[in-house]
Amino acid sequence: MKYDFIKLGNKNMAISFGFAALRKYSELTNTSLSDLQKLGTDMTLNDTLILLWCGIKDGHRRAKQEFELSVDDIADMLDGNFDVLEDAFEILGRHMSDGLTNSEKKQVAKGTKKKKS
Repeated sequence: MKYDFIKLGNKNMAISFGFAALRKYSELTNTSLSDLQKLGTDMTLNDTLILLWCGIKDGHRRAKQEFELSVDDIADMLDGNFDVLEDAFEILGRHMSDGLTNSEKKQVAKGTKKKKS
């Protein structure tokens, strides 16, 4: 899997949610493998920021770019630009569905559609 870019502050940052990023997130948050399927649902703000940090850290690793930011640095970059989280979760959904069959992708798509109010 390759990586995407996400605009955070005034920087385009490489981001990837491959197994390395998910492994790191799981390690830092004590999340089980079965719970990884529920990412984005009822997450704490801390877990959300850790997930974003893991994705950006892994994206930089794949892009062979240095990465020295902390979770707090990422949080500071989100100030005034909270919509970035929606972009990150869209990328997460795409990256997690890359290895699925077409029928499994349809199931994921059904579960991620926004409900009409």
